[in-house]
Amino acid sequence: MNTPKILLMPLSSSGEASERLQGALAVAKYFGAQLQVLHASAHPSRFVPHEIAGLSRQFMQELERIADTQSRQDAEQLRELFKQLADQGGVTISEECLPDSACACWHEVEGLRSELVARRGRVADLLIIPQGRSGAISATLEAAILQSGSPVLVMPRTQTGFDPQRIAIAWNGSPEASRAVRSALPLLRGCGDVRILTHETTSDRVPGSEALQAYLQSHGIDAKTQRVEHRHRSDGADLLEAAQGEDCDLIVMGAYSHHRLQQQAFGGVTRHLLQHSPIPLLLSH
Repeated sequence: MNTPKILLMPLSSSGEASERLQGALAVAKYFGAQLQVLHASAHPSRFVPHEIAGLSRQFMQELERIADTQSRQDAEQLRELFKQLADQGGVTISEECLPDSACACWHEVEGLRSELVARRGRVADLLIIPQGRSGAISATLEAAILQSGSPVLVMPRTQTGFDPQRIAIAWNGSPEASRAVRSALPLLRGCGDVRILTHETTSDRVPGSEALQAYLQSHGIDAKTQRVEHRHRSDGADLLEAAQGEDCDLIVMGAYSHHRLQQQAFGGVTRHLLQHSPIPLLLSH
């Protein structure tokens, strides 16, 4: 993949807004890309039932007015925070991409955040989504991974910088893992240390880690292979422990390589890392 030029990040007032913005701006500076910050607000009528026993239409309209006023105030505060942090970070605010220079713009749209991210993500190079609070996997995060068709960078909510120097590739030979590696090539080229992590239960899959090493070598990337031992009940826990033990700054992996219902019923590597990883994840489905 070419170096990303269009980054898309949804932003809400759900906590750590300053840190999330700083982290996304740092990614834009790393790539010299345009960061499009998407603030979505849905009309209150989409969430308030029209008919609730004992409540008059006038009362319902007042509730909608209050909710709409609060939403507008939240949007204004976030937009001002965006401008302030972009200025502090030396990132130009521009609706047009700048050659070899980071910039950012603010988009105010109406609709459900998850639906908008899925659609707009199809014309972006990379989506930046915050890790869910308390390990929750949000509808927006799942829509970004499963419906946008673009790679997704899942950032810890309080991470404000981005400069990965040691990257782990979780390799199982799947099409999803292959797409993740290709999307990560600009990062892997700029990284001083690449580790291919293969689990004992997947090490015999084809193509194996040796084939991946040869592929990366053709792109001028030297990578070391490390076998991940089975220590926990979860393959995801094994993988995360190995990446943390090597002080990795980023994990590249395929997302939801198994059937979605199987993931929901039995968990999985993707779900475990989305819920527990303190390390940023670059995912492709």
